[in-house]
Amino acid sequence: MEVSIHNEIASVQFERFDLTAYELFLRCKTLPESQVEFDEERSTYRITTPARFARLLGITDAPERNSNLALADHLFDYQRFIVETSLHAKRYAVFADCGLGKTAIFLEYARHVMARTGGRVLILSPLAVIPQTCEEAVHFYSDTLTVEKIKTRAELIAWVRGEGTALGIVNYEKLSDGIIPEFRYLAGLVADESSILKSGGGVIKWNLIKSARGVEYKLSCTATPAPNDIMEYASQASFLEKLRTEGEILWTFFTRDKRGNWKVKPHARAGFYRFMASWSIYLRNPARYGWADNLKDIPAPIYFEHKLEPVSEQLELAHAVARKGSVDLFGAKRMGVTERTKFSQIAKGFLYDTATGKRVARVVPSAKPEFVARLIRDEVAAGHQVLIWTLFDEETAILAQLLRPSAVLYDVLTGSTKPEERELILEDFRHGRTQALISKASMLGFGMNFQFCTSMIFSGLNDSYEQLYQAIRRAVRYGQTKSVRVHVPFIPQLEGLILENVLRKKENFEQDAETQERYYCEALKGLTSA
Repeated sequence: MEVSIHNEIASVQFERFDLTAYELFLRCKTLPESQVEFDEERSTYRITTPARFARLLGITDAPERNSNLALADHLFDYQRFIVETSLHAKRYAVFADCGLGKTAIFLEYARHVMARTGGRVLILSPLAVIPQTCEEAVHFYSDTLTVEKIKTRAELIAWVRGEGTALGIVNYEKLSDGIIPEFRYLAGLVADESSILKSGGGVIKWNLIKSARGVEYKLSCTATPAPNDIMEYASQASFLEKLRTEGEILWTFFTRDKRGNWKVKPHARAGFYRFMASWSIYLRNPARYGWADNLKDIPAPIYFEHKLEPVSEQLELAHAVARKGSVDLFGAKRMGVTERTKFSQIAKGFLYDTATGKRVARVVPSAKPEFVARLIRDEVAAGHQVLIWTLFDEETAILAQLLRPSAVLYDVLTGSTKPEERELILEDFRHGRTQALISKASMLGFGMNFQFCTSMIFSGLNDSYEQLYQAIRRAVRYGQTKSVRVHVPFIPQLEGLILENVLRKKENFEQDAETQERYYCEALKGLTSA
């Protein structure tokens, strides 16, 4: 029996099977990641695992982390741990809640990868987040760390083949047209806001996973996914090359309940979280892990529900929609997504009509648009910078028209806004040159830092609690010094079912997330104390 470490791989050679070998075999069963080889000629087994898990095998002289370059002083204690662990693991996922500083983490990770390898590191990011990331690099490192913006796919391919140390950043859409085999020249790859990986079967997702295969250093950063979000865990593991197939995580750890929902098998729970903690961390509250609680001083948001009354035309139109869909107007269980969406439009003063083959917005009398516009004016007059979250383009257009005669300095950001205009709009909002910004949570609800914003108005809500949570956390995050005012104006008869659904999801999510972080914490302590 032989235990050895070579080229960052620990191996155990089983040539006999006595009591000592059995004890070591039991240790091998606790390894989060391992491979087994059988030599038929010698009838021996060889188990290999990354050297960072050697302590689980009882090897006390396992190689230490590379520390030639000191960690930056601006990192919090948990950020230092994550950077050290991710560099040691080489391929790692950071599931960290909004405001915990994922940008600081991945910039420091990239800096160290470049120092260790002398190679290039690429950051993939949503387009809207790129200017913010470049600003934070200047804030943290002054002129000692330059992030180069890459504008086209052709520039990207040429850049990754360049020589010498460099740090670049580009948006995910550059992968829309196919895989980029030249990624093999990269020393490291950072996927910021990597929840894009959970879109099952998406073109960008698969092009990214295939392009990134073999890259030595890979870091995936995203907000904490919903507990039991199997697709996200499987996709992240595939990107980081921790699974042979995405299905492997299903049949190994999960089963379906009577309602068809995937759940971790009770007997596999410890093994699942030990596996996950070997290549990722799930962090919502640093204090739970024993780190300093740098979130304790963030003021809690203040919520305002504004119940508005429908006008008779709205109720008549809602009844017509319900009759066409053969549902009871107030029958929550029988109300489908189509009907709820139309009710939501009616509440906001319009209804999309596609009878002619083209989508036309039909005007519907409603008190809500003017109420929202007045709320924006009042909040701005009180000295707040305001984010207004909408669902529909027509809803956005109506609010913009109502604000036009006022003195409010506002901007609108939609899917049709040109990339160069988007950057200017966000820059004006970040630097206080505009007082209000109207956009969708699907566009700006992920990755943006708006700590300067002290008021939000949800003109529209859909059934996604994740979007609501992410949108609120754009401003309720580390660095916020005031209580953010969160306004939710709604017409109960038309939008009440959606709000009830979101609040129900909120309660379930918070309870499940707390449980998941506890399991992660226990698994991580087991790995680091071994």
